[in-house]
Amino acid sequence: MKTFCTLFAAVLLIGCASPQPQSVRPAGKVEALRVGMSKEEVLAAFGHKPKHISQTARGESWYYDNSELAMIPFNLGFRLETKQLFFGPDGRLTDWNLSQPAR
Repeated sequence: MKTFCTLFAAVLLIGCASPQPQSVRPAGKVEALRVGMSKEEVLAAFGHKPKHISQTARGESWYYDNSELAMIPFNLGFRLETKQLFFGPDGRLTDWNLSQPAR
């Protein structure tokens, strides 16, 4: 039983000390967005490609979220944050939606 407890504690400590995966990168700041930005400008502001790209009646839609952070062990303060950006037929940013939890 003592060996099991020691092994469990060691695994728990290793899990807590693991670095954050490279693929988990929050989307950039919404404050950097301006209506009329090109897709390249938005990519430069956010730093990485969106999770999902889809076509809508409004044009192209980009979706970002931080759902991977929910998988980090003992991340009890996790709050889902989503960002959806809309581009018109000319490839320029027309609008965006932001979902942030209250702190």
